Amino acid sequence: MSSYKTASNIFLLTILSATVYGIALLSTSVASAQNVLRIAAVVNDRVVSALDVVHRMRFVMVSTQLPNTAETRKRLTPQIIRSLVDEQIQLQESNQQNIRVSEREIDKKIRDLEKKNKLPAGKLKSELTRMGTDILTLRDQIRARIAWAKTVARRMRRENQINDEDIDEELAQIKKRRNQPQYRVSEIFLSIDNPDQEKQIRATALRLLAQLKGGAKFSSLARAFSQSTSALLGGDLGWIQRGRLDQKLDESIGGMAAGEVSQPIRSFAGLHIFKLQKIRQPSSKNDAQVSLRQVVLRKEGGSTLRDKANVIRKSLSGCDKFDDMVKAVGAPTSGSLGKMKISELPKNLREGVQALNVGELGAPVIAASGREVMFIVCNRKAHVAKLPKRSQIRQKLLNKKLERLSKRYLRDLRRNAFIDVRK
Repeated sequence: MSSYKTASNIFLLTILSATVYGIALLSTSVASAQNVLRIAAVVNDRVVSALDVVHRMRFVMVSTQLPNTAETRKRLTPQIIRSLVDEQIQLQESNQQNIRVSEREIDKKIRDLEKKNKLPAGKLKSELTRMGTDILTLRDQIRARIAWAKTVARRMRRENQINDEDIDEELAQIKKRRNQPQYRVSEIFLSIDNPDQEKQIRATALRLLAQLKGGAKFSSLARAFSQSTSALLGGDLGWIQRGRLDQKLDESIGGMAAGEVSQPIRSFAGLHIFKLQKIRQPSSKNDAQVSLRQVVLRKEGGSTLRDKANVIRKSLSGCDKFDDMVKAVGAPTSGSLGKMKISELPKNLREGVQALNVGELGAPVIAASGREVMFIVCNRKAHVAKLPKRSQIRQKLLNKKLERLSKRYLRDLRRNAFIDVRK
């Protein structure tokens, strides 16, 4: 499989996030025939109808688990119309480029969606029908996603290449930052094509933020409304490090706590809402794996534990004759603990073991059993974070270029399109 095809497949992962199996029928107000057939927007020579908006609204309500209230529908409508307008622009460009999407391709994506949500084949169609939404609505959405992915991938083959120098440079940056914290981040991105839109787009971002605070799933809102390729992954950007993003975005992530959601942040391309999922600290001595043995001390006659410890310290030299030594000094319950990470040891033992050199016997400490024990490290293997393969780096760089190209491509198409959103 070529890297371009792989990148296209990443573009097409998931359309919805919620498990629709067993979800109760959403009750929506029955619109009049006049309202259902009215025009919501015109995109060049194509129409987005109010019925299209209603069907998409039902999808969003289910996937984001938002309450089906008049207030929620009012807040969602501008966001949904913009998404439908973008899909029309993408489909029209795909048609212009003679790019076609087969029914088989759509069927495959629907089956993938059913598998993700643990539904039997064909169940998604019946569930959508039960919720009052036609399966054609979902098929149209998937068609637009596939068509756009193919369109961007075709254009990228003409305009962008990843060479060995690009991979070498990225690898050098990874090595440079391997001892820095990593951040697992998700985003919702809303593009701003010209300054006149900023007030309106910021209002949309604030509505999304309010919905998040009201309990909506971040990944679901990202899938429904984010205008980044990461939307197909629920907004997941993977593990990133400081210094790899726009300065404002970078500073925002660095000041967040795990689980926190940011305010809308302006970049040159638009507004971002981030969620910091996790923070992963760089490798430390606690990540080292050791082969550990223990000597369990016990009293015998008038001999004290400290006396026994001194005898063992003088008798033991390395791990080669450990078994013979513990028999000679009378410590039968001693033995090997196998291989383990230092971080897996109880806190009161961790520092002592961490300070030991290989073959060195530590001072007596109190174990969980209440007995005094002495540890010896017979082998130590430092944890070294694995570097990604060159093929993985190539794919990562390719995905980044796909992202930038997709945003720029859609921005240019929007600017040149006739778009009339009806009130």
